[in-house]
Amino acid sequence: MGDNRGDWESGTTPWARRLPDAEQKALPCYFCGERTAMTSWGDLPDDTGRLEVYCDNELCDAREVVVLVQRDGAGAHDRADVRALRAIDTGSAPKVDALERYHDAKQKVPRRRDTSAFTMEVR
Repeated sequence: MGDNRGDWESGTTPWARRLPDAEQKALPCYFCGERTAMTSWGDLPDDTGRLEVYCDNELCDAREVVVLVQRDGAGAHDRADVRALRAIDTGSAPKVDALERYHDAKQKVPRRRDTSAFTMEVR
């Protein structure tokens, strides 16, 4: 499909997915700079506003990377993942205790709420 760099509009396939298969396995990594990144197995080809990339450089700690369009002049601001990031960035994300949702007074074995080390005495 040609190079087409610099030619992207909201809703169209990202450049990295338009490359031939061999070139898709030699993308530049945003973190180490080597051409060892490739589209990840978790990448969804139909999702044009999100690209999942895997870096295969053994010296790079950034293995799985998500490139997410947050603002595109179209509908990116309505995406759930963009709204969640915005809520975290602005501090408006609800403070939720993940275990609290599952707490049930009728549970025979209560869930541990404190993750610090503990000792157990067996008699």
